[in-house]
Amino acid sequence: MSDSVSPNSDDPAGFGAPSAVEFHEKLYPSIGVWICVVVFGFACFAVGAPINVPIAILVAIVLAATLGLILYSSSPVLEVTEDSLQVGRAHIERDYVGTVEVFRGENARIACGPGADGRAYMNFRPWVSPVARIHLVDPADPTPYWLTNSRRPEELALVLGSDPEHQAVRTPEVDQSVVEPDDDEGR
Repeated sequence: MSDSVSPNSDDPAGFGAPSAVEFHEKLYPSIGVWICVVVFGFACFAVGAPINVPIAILVAIVLAATLGLILYSSSPVLEVTEDSLQVGRAHIERDYVGTVEVFRGENARIACGPGADGRAYMNFRPWVSPVARIHLVDPADPTPYWLTNSRRPEELALVLGSDPEHQAVRTPEVDQSVVEPDDDEGR
C-alpha cells in the first residue's frame, strides 16, 4: 500500500479530505413565518371554498406547501471551516477574513440600513434580527465586508477569531451628511 491520499468523493480534485466544519447555521424561517404560511393556506381555501370545497382544499394545500418549500430551500447557510467561510452563495478563504462585529437590536437595524456600505455583500433574512459584520482583508476585493443575519453571531465571531465580549457596544457609523434647513425660508 502506498502512503498517498486517495481521492475523496467530496473532493473531486483529489487534494485531500475536506476541512472539518467549525460552525454551521442555516437561517430557517421562524415560527412566525410558518404561521403566516398556514394562514396563507387558509386564505387560499377561503377564496376557493364558495366555488368548490374539494378543489379549494387541494389548491390551499398545494400553494401553502409550495410556499413553505420555497422558504425552506432558499434559506442561506453560514458555514466556517478551517479553510473557508461561506455566507449564502458567497465563499472566501479564511486568510481574507478580518475582524467580526456583532450588532443586536437598534444597532443591527442601523448596521443593515443607514450604516451599511453599498459595496458590502449583504445576506439578510427578515426573520433573523442579530447581525454580524465580517470585515475582509483582500486587497484585490473592493468589498469592505460581508453583512449577514445570524441567530448565533457571537459564536460565529469567536470561530472567525474575534471576541465579541471585548467589542465595545456602539452604534454603527452612518456616513451621511445632514442638511440643515435655512432659517430664512419661512420668511
